[in-house]
Amino acid sequence: MLFKLVWKNLIRRPLQSGLTFFIVAACIAALVGSVLTLWSIENGAQGVLDQWGADVLVLPVQAEYTPEDILFTGIPANIYMDVQVLNKVRQISGVEAATPQFFTQTLNQSCCSLPKEYRFVGYDPQSDFLVNNLLAQGVGRDLNPGEVIVGGDIPAFLGDRVAILGHPFDVAGYLKTMGGSIDKTIFAPIDTARSVAAQSPYLQENWKNAGDPQHLISSVLIRTNPEVSPEEVVQQISRIPGVKTVTAGKVMQDLKEQLAAFRSVIWTLILIICAITVASLCTRYSSLVLEKREEVGLLRILGAERRQIFIVVLTEALFSVLVASVAGSFLGLGLLFYFKKMLEAYSSFPFLLPSWPQVILAILGIVLATIALSFLAALWPARRSAHMDPILALAEGQMR
Repeated sequence: MLFKLVWKNLIRRPLQSGLTFFIVAACIAALVGSVLTLWSIENGAQGVLDQWGADVLVLPVQAEYTPEDILFTGIPANIYMDVQVLNKVRQISGVEAATPQFFTQTLNQSCCSLPKEYRFVGYDPQSDFLVNNLLAQGVGRDLNPGEVIVGGDIPAFLGDRVAILGHPFDVAGYLKTMGGSIDKTIFAPIDTARSVAAQSPYLQENWKNAGDPQHLISSVLIRTNPEVSPEEVVQQISRIPGVKTVTAGKVMQDLKEQLAAFRSVIWTLILIICAITVASLCTRYSSLVLEKREEVGLLRILGAERRQIFIVVLTEALFSVLVASVAGSFLGLGLLFYFKKMLEAYSSFPFLLPSWPQVILAILGIVLATIALSFLAALWPARRSAHMDPILALAEGQMR
């Protein structure tokens, strides 16, 4: 009987009920979208920090891409320097390990069975300390000839076979999603990547400018001696012509500063959204008391107790909030995936979605907090309705 009365009250005032629904749904959507976006960026940053494993990154000086582009995004980066740079780096005091990588790319052409362009990276199985660790986690063995390993954000291939630049490969495994450039990268041994790139008719213009791919590398990952600071190694590497360097500490410090600013903006917006929502609900529920005077007076004359009036008004408020919270949660998830695509397209922020259990817990927490705020906002109007004089309330309601 109670819920039937509540439902009739809601549909009898569609404009007022719709306004409450909109306020709460918009609040939930904004909170879910912003909180989960911030959480995803922080997850991605931590994932990149955990997966990189290098202290210094060396790139060609003419590279138009920032270190953040290389580390956090999967955009194709056809940048090259002479392989002799690797030998010079290895001779520097304080360098414990140095491994090269060779960048090329897939194409959205008939030569490739991928829906868009991805980075195709060759690594040195003998000296590598990054991809070999990923192989141990994702495959549990070294790659066989004609095999590749694929990042977690790249769609699975039918039959685990993929064509790259006109060459067929078997997919040895798929890496788990980590939040950085690795998620959008295909890995193969460096000799394989060079050979495939050199034979591709689509990439010949690159080799006219850069030279023979067999003598080129795109980056050098360096692990420094624990007793030597990466900054000291960078100073020595800076004397090698044609290269630029960045330390892991510098990249992560820059990322932390950006995250701190982003976090401040998000939490400020969250507080503003909550304040506006509470103020709007208080105003809405207070006006509800005036709208329901005739109804309350009639129910009291018919024998309804104050406690029952209090429960009806409170239930009506919370029921509309609950329904709006469900709708707002789905809208918030839509915002989250929209923000993900936008950040991937227009920024170099790493992005790693929380697991679905974590997402559900976060949404439940936001919904429960919103219901609690709505409950507090509805308490006084519900109490006021319950304590109205029935004759006076009926008379005032009929005079509206």
